[in-house]
Amino acid sequence: MRDDHYTAQDFLFVRVTALPRTGPGGGADGSPLGASAERVREAAADPLFREALNVASGSLAASLDKLDAGVDLGTKRLRRTALALSRYALRAGTRPTPFGLFAGVAPARVAAATKVDIAGPGSKTVRLDAAWLTERVAAWLERPEVRHGVDVVLNDLCRKRGDRLVLTGKGKETSVRATPLVAWVCARTEHPVRYAELLEQACAGFPRYASAQVDTVLSQLVRAGLLVTSITPQDLDEALYDRLASALIPVPEAWSELERIRAALDAYAAARPGQGHAAWRELMRLADPQSTATRPPVHVDLRMQADVHLPRTVTDEAARYASAMWEISGTWQTHAHMRRYQNRFLEAYGTTGIVPLGRLVDPHRGIGLPPGYGPSAEYTGDGPMPGQEADPLPKERRALTHDLVQEALLGGEDEVRLSPRVIDLLATAGRTDETTVPPPRSLELCFSLLAESGQALDRGDFRLLSPPYLGSWTAGATAGRFAGLLGMESELTSLLAGLGDERTVPAQVVYRPHTVRGLNMAQVPRLLPHRIPVGVYADRSEPGTLDWRQLLVTPGPFGLRLVLPEDGRDVLPVVPHMLALDREAPPVARLLVELAYGRARTWTGWNWCGLEGLPYLPRVTYGRVTLSPRRWIPDRHLREAMEDPSGWDETVKAWRERYRVPDEVNLARWDRMYRVDLRDPWHREVFRQEIRGGGSLAIMEDLTDGGRRLGWSAGHSAEVVVPLTRPSPAERYEDENRPRPGSRMPAPRPTNHSTRHLPGEDWLYAKFYADEDTQDELLRAAIPTLVRGTGTHLRHWHYLRYRDPEPHVRLRLHGAAEDLRALVLPRLAELSRAWEEAGLIRGMVIDTYRPETDRYGGPDALPHAERMFCLDSQSALTQLRMRTRGALTVPAPVLAAVNHALLLESLGDWNWTAWIGEVLPKGPAHAAFRKFEDQATALIVPGRTAHSAAPALGEALTSAWTTTPETRAYGALLLSDEGRAPGSEQHAEAVLSLLHMQHNRLLGIDRVGEDTGYAVLRGVARAHQGRLAHAQADDQAEEESR
Repeated sequence: MRDDHYTAQDFLFVRVTALPRTGPGGGADGSPLGASAERVREAAADPLFREALNVASGSLAASLDKLDAGVDLGTKRLRRTALALSRYALRAGTRPTPFGLFAGVAPARVAAATKVDIAGPGSKTVRLDAAWLTERVAAWLERPEVRHGVDVVLNDLCRKRGDRLVLTGKGKETSVRATPLVAWVCARTEHPVRYAELLEQACAGFPRYASAQVDTVLSQLVRAGLLVTSITPQDLDEALYDRLASALIPVPEAWSELERIRAALDAYAAARPGQGHAAWRELMRLADPQSTATRPPVHVDLRMQADVHLPRTVTDEAARYASAMWEISGTWQTHAHMRRYQNRFLEAYGTTGIVPLGRLVDPHRGIGLPPGYGPSAEYTGDGPMPGQEADPLPKERRALTHDLVQEALLGGEDEVRLSPRVIDLLATAGRTDETTVPPPRSLELCFSLLAESGQALDRGDFRLLSPPYLGSWTAGATAGRFAGLLGMESELTSLLAGLGDERTVPAQVVYRPHTVRGLNMAQVPRLLPHRIPVGVYADRSEPGTLDWRQLLVTPGPFGLRLVLPEDGRDVLPVVPHMLALDREAPPVARLLVELAYGRARTWTGWNWCGLEGLPYLPRVTYGRVTLSPRRWIPDRHLREAMEDPSGWDETVKAWRERYRVPDEVNLARWDRMYRVDLRDPWHREVFRQEIRGGGSLAIMEDLTDGGRRLGWSAGHSAEVVVPLTRPSPAERYEDENRPRPGSRMPAPRPTNHSTRHLPGEDWLYAKFYADEDTQDELLRAAIPTLVRGTGTHLRHWHYLRYRDPEPHVRLRLHGAAEDLRALVLPRLAELSRAWEEAGLIRGMVIDTYRPETDRYGGPDALPHAERMFCLDSQSALTQLRMRTRGALTVPAPVLAAVNHALLLESLGDWNWTAWIGEVLPKGPAHAAFRKFEDQATALIVPGRTAHSAAPALGEALTSAWTTTPETRAYGALLLSDEGRAPGSEQHAEAVLSLLHMQHNRLLGIDRVGEDTGYAVLRGVARAHQGRLAHAQADDQAEEESR
């Protein structure tokens, strides 16, 4: 097992509860908190806790204020208040996820010895809530004097569809008629322009419209989001407030309101946590004068006053764990939808297609968005939209996991211990041909750190507990939102920039979330020189700003790649915050990131292999890391009893006995977790209400040993966020940017997609759907019948086998359009119906033929390539018939190699053996050459293969490869003038593609079989080169001896 895939950075980031675990809990003595207003007031009496409640919940704060004023809330409302207060009180000491004043953040470092000093809450950042501010800005922009003073730019998510300008959002679509005026505005606002200037120029260009009419059109475009303004909230910083203040100068009352709120924000930010009640009330009076907001219209982040240095043993343990989990990460456990999208791309554009992203995502000009991109996804694939379920792991992996879990449950220890040997067993059991994907360039993992003291940490007596949320595949994402608060901008910039290299450019993706409040969580400073704005205000002519529409998408060895159009360098999109892309990001922003991570393998780690639904699962550990604590979910007894308070306590007691549930547990819904004591009647009531709330509630064992393992952090629950990077990717792994041998790096030039042949034109393209084990029968008999009956009307034709994902044979017939329509198509329909009735095919579909022009050498080479396809198709059909009647008994790997040699020699007189020896790597299949060496070297004599293979294949077939002039003409375009190799990387890709499709036609879609044929061909080539070298050495020695 490799344990060195990752190394940890020296700078860390800790998340800490503002109050220690011994803080206010309310009802901890077992008395029913909801029965007494006095008990509720006592539980909320701590100044810091009360201020945190004010910041978190306006409605709860209002109820507490009424209780303080002696108002009777009534029994039901008092009970609801008590339950809400209990949850907040319990999470205050348990959950370190940053949230208002309940938990904060602090920087940390790796050091030789532990040093921890947590003094409590420190400074805080305070800003207006994004949703509140967005609503105010929209209202201000309705005033002409405000919008005339701002800049506007076209939303780059707009696209033209027919005579409409369309902007697609989450579950909705906005469109306006693309009138000449609107089209002019779109062209004029590709870069920012002052609204007043745009209005003046539009009036001059369209004098038939009054200024007020033009202003109305422009304001409608702003209101619809088709034009984005310079004051539309995105970065909620002082620069935005300054732009707002400048824009509001013509409206004194609005300007004055904003300035008063800014002053109140500063005043509250300056107040120490726990002492800011008066400043908070003044801020709320200004921002929410009617007290109508359910959530306070202000966002607060807290920095803890803490000095944290942790020993390297902690981060080394995290790195070993990350490496072990990569070893057992299965294929297509995430991003399964991207596999379908990659296949769709290959079908549309081929293995060398290069497509601008703006064109690619257009559902009519390109292939649209990937399946499952929400209700607005415009999936254009065949068949129903597939789900995004993970692929099942191999049967062997599932069985081994089940064995490990069963052993732990029956052995009495309730723990699955993953050793290096077990990791190797799991990795081997889960291995497929797609496991060669290199690990992600970086990770950021979050752990609860448990140790009784700093001294315990120094001697290695600690545990790392992995929470339900794993972290991020981008190091720095968790800390990005707090970069300014922590003063970590330089560290994060260095970290993220280090994800690139001379061929990879990291670029920061900036987008506007679907839920405007999500902007609060996306406030990240600019950390990288390059940025990719999506649907936001930006000047795309600024240095370092990349227009997503112009970025190019092309296949790579492990998925689709994103490259710069200027120089072909890879682009690595980076989102340095933790908003959920699938729920909050515009589809294009999500796709940018998933192009980078949508590979067969991502870092996922431990997998329960279908056991997640069990009511009880054991603990899982690796070294000093607890991957998963003991976990329960509500069983049927709890679910049945949750509506009957009278029997609840007895049901909980029986449940605890049945599954050995400890006294203290954590109730968890994803990252929302808090501790309850099941001995406490009120806590059991809180537990009942959580189950009544439905959803995915998990009950986790509490590993803090009654809080003693929080000693190192002075009783505060704390999580350590560890950035991990992959060391020396170019040296340690097959570089993910490097194509397979012989495959070219894409030139920064988009593929010409204009060539297409529609039904009724000079190509007739049919797909015959049939199971793969019956395709040979279809090809041997049925296809020749069609070709013979229509041959005089065809110039040439070819076929290939394909999956979309349904297996089928694709037949393309070339001829005069009128002949194809009037003579060939009726015969095709007649035969297809007969084949369907005979059970030979499942169905036939007529489609548009889009040639892979670039893949086969470009527009000048394509006609020659298509004639070679025809020759190869005829040759393959002949051999299929020979194999059926027993006239051709050459083993498949040797037969493939012989055909490859015939094709290579048909291109001209060139040293193909030297090129093949270099371009085909020696792999696991090389042993096949040793097995078939005698037969292969007898049939393949480089330079004379048509003659040497004639006894086995027939002279008519082998001589066709040497006497057909089109193959030589094609070779003249592909080979260099020196005749040693293909003339360019693009031409090398063309030759390799010819070999790939040759195996496809003759022997079917079989990657292993194809590689075995290549191994035999390589062996023959290398042996021939060895003989030449030996003969040359003999000649040289003889000459020297004279």
